[in-house]
Amino acid sequence: MSVAIFGKTIECTCGRTHVIEPQQIVYCDDAIEKLPKICSRYAAGKSVLVLMDQRTAVAAGNEAVSTLTAAGWTVREHIIEGEVNGTGPICDLQTRQTLDGFGEKVSLVLAVGAGTINDLAKWLAFDEQKPYIVLATAASMNGYASANVAPTIDGVKTLIRALPPKAVLTSGKILTAAPYRLTAAGLGDVLAKSVSSADWYLNHLLFGDYYCAESVGLIADIEPLYMDSPEKVRSGDAQAIEALFNALLLTGAAMTMAETSAPASGGEHLISHTLDMLANRDGTGHDLHGRQVGVGTILASEIYQRVLAIESPEFTVPSPEIDRDFWAGLSDEVASQYAEKIPRLHAARDELAKPGKWDQLRAALRPLLRNPAEIAGCLSSAGAACNASDIGCATDTLKKILTHAHEMRSRFTILDLAIAVGVMDDAADEIIERWC
Repeated sequence: MSVAIFGKTIECTCGRTHVIEPQQIVYCDDAIEKLPKICSRYAAGKSVLVLMDQRTAVAAGNEAVSTLTAAGWTVREHIIEGEVNGTGPICDLQTRQTLDGFGEKVSLVLAVGAGTINDLAKWLAFDEQKPYIVLATAASMNGYASANVAPTIDGVKTLIRALPPKAVLTSGKILTAAPYRLTAAGLGDVLAKSVSSADWYLNHLLFGDYYCAESVGLIADIEPLYMDSPEKVRSGDAQAIEALFNALLLTGAAMTMAETSAPASGGEHLISHTLDMLANRDGTGHDLHGRQVGVGTILASEIYQRVLAIESPEFTVPSPEIDRDFWAGLSDEVASQYAEKIPRLHAARDELAKPGKWDQLRAALRPLLRNPAEIAGCLSSAGAACNASDIGCATDTLKKILTHAHEMRSRFTILDLAIAVGVMDDAADEIIERWC
């Protein structure tokens, strides 16, 4: 399925009617030249707040401001400052609060950037009830087309529901000029789909949660364009980069269709989120989200293989308490998230113990999953992160994260299932040793 679905209304086989947003995708060499006309389509006036950081201003923001100004727009520019260590802005409550009131006297918010800038603009626009559009500067993450914001609040990675942008614009020239680490991060983020889709279906099978097979299959037709030839992503091949960007957009659309991040965020994302949280807690650096997710996807895929290979497991309910020594100052916030999952842990054990349920679950999940070696090979060939050292993480730390990341969010994932069937404790060392 192509990006032609954006702006359409679909009567889906899942029983729901999906309005696919954003309404417009513009991918062409003169995308910035088209910006004034597109802004006029969605704004009630001709005033715009342009949010960017120092790097994205150079990449596309300054040209966007000049183009809009020349077209008669009143432009308010704002450079969002980065952290002291030079890693760029972060999406947290403190940064969001510095933007309070910025959208009051404008008719549109324009985000020029990628993950953090997009999230902050989406959050601000939603709070101040203004439309927003995105000028994407890197094929680095799947949040461009989604309604979700993923900030850090009180030290814990959180999810806030907002609204998707009205339009996303970019060009192959802009995307290929981005630092390659960002593109490689985008590949890691989109490859997570096999695990996240399986986790989502797992929740459907165990708890009857809503599930949409159509949203899961959105990128099936274009996956081969970057997965079968990852070296083309590395070389900046135009078709591969466009396919990767479209896959990221469609994965974001899947989250909006599902009204949850579940189609694109499962146990693999919890590993990355935990890395971020520990780094923020300890005042240390962490790698790009998608690079961490790529490593997490390899590990989660291996866990799935080991779990589904068990013929007749014994099901237990994991401890109702988190490991406060591991989480330290984050313990209270993490514990409140984990407490919401306890009823599901009991329900999962009861459901899995029903005659035939385990075999049904194994048969249903296997077609959604990829072999960890296939994922690792793709990432490696693309020059993306695929082990602990690539993301600057000690193997001992990553092993601890593997056994504790399930505590940081209420969603049930393969990490919980592995603990419930008794796989995680014995396998964590072997998995880290094999892949990291």
